[in-house]
Amino acid sequence: MKSKASEVSRCLHRLSGVYQDPSRVSRDATTLLQSETGKHLLVQSSTFLQNDGSETASLLVTGTIAMFYRGVTYNTPIDMYLPPHYPNRPPITFVRPAAASMMIKEGHNHVGSDGMVYMPYLSSWQKQSHNLVDACLNMSSIFSNEPPCYAKPPGYNANANAAAASSRPAAATSTSTAANVNFNGSTASASSSSSSTRPTPTPTPPRYQDIASSIFAKVPIPGRKKTATNNNTTNTNTNNVQVPSEQEQIDQLAREAEAANDAVKIARAADAKEEQEQRLLTKDRQRLTSRCNAILTSYKETSTAELTDLIGDEMLLHKSSALLKDRIAYLHKRRGELETYHTQIDASIVEMQNYIQGAEEEKNERGEVSADEMALPADIQSGQMLILSAENAAINDALFFLDKGLAENNGDNGYGLEVH
Repeated sequence: MKSKASEVSRCLHRLSGVYQDPSRVSRDATTLLQSETGKHLLVQSSTFLQNDGSETASLLVTGTIAMFYRGVTYNTPIDMYLPPHYPNRPPITFVRPAAASMMIKEGHNHVGSDGMVYMPYLSSWQKQSHNLVDACLNMSSIFSNEPPCYAKPPGYNANANAAAASSRPAAATSTSTAANVNFNGSTASASSSSSSTRPTPTPTPPRYQDIASSIFAKVPIPGRKKTATNNNTTNTNTNNVQVPSEQEQIDQLAREAEAANDAVKIARAADAKEEQEQRLLTKDRQRLTSRCNAILTSYKETSTAELTDLIGDEMLLHKSSALLKDRIAYLHKRRGELETYHTQIDASIVEMQNYIQGAEEEKNERGEVSADEMALPADIQSGQMLILSAENAAINDALFFLDKGLAENNGDNGYGLEVH
């Protein structure tokens, strides 16, 4: 099961960018391959030739689907292309009979001469409710009522006719076995073929010794010829019955011995045929048992791999669950801390707004404040420092302007500066 899903994934990886909904394509194709209907189907990447001559890359589902005709199961070969617009568009399906021995039935109600399948399920396709499994089931039902292909008639192809003549079953073979060769491309299960052609068991003939003893009991022994002749003469005289001569009795004995030998040959031939059929039946049983064991072994390996993956996924989910619980607890703790910080910030904002409002009210009550009132010394030393700083600033300003005046006059205009 898992190998089929991985094969679908590999094909879709090679067809990357072709499908608008690759997840739906993967899900539908995997479901079909893992179902009982699609157990003989495979997937591969291919190209589909359009009517205008262009080629389109697509996913191809190829193989056989089962159909039931007159109580016998046949396998019909099909090719199912999934177009790039799938599932908005239905799959494009063809019947692909074996070219050497089979051909499409002319005038089929649901299969064209080129093998393309037309049926109501595809023409009324809805992506919400339709899928590939139901499409194959509908095809199987339609083909069971009307098989889409049949064996080529004698003389249709010289090579095929010669091959068919060498491998055609005897007239006593049942119709179901011959039809199985035509539709399936190979003989059906050996059990059904052998059971349909096996003759009715022949009753065991009498043994040669029994026949010979009965014959010799009727013929006189040569040592007793005279006595027998006398007895025969007496019987002739008494009953007036003609007694056969000795040569006639020998000839009769030879004929009866030959008939006994023929009966023994027939019995041996019947035993040999029954033994051969028994060997074929045993061989078929062994082959079927081997195939069932192989299928069961493959299923066991696949199931074991799936269970191993599921157990690994379960352990990973347990670890992820514990990690998520820890993260959720941490986030709850951080939420409480953030709510506390938020409350403190709200209280600080309210306090700051009250302080700003009080300062503005105090400013409005006091009015405009001069610069001298804003810089008042708190003690005598501060007052002295303030006076000295003012005198120093005044001297610096005077020196700046004197230097500037000297630079502008350059000492050539006769003006003199007098310093007191």
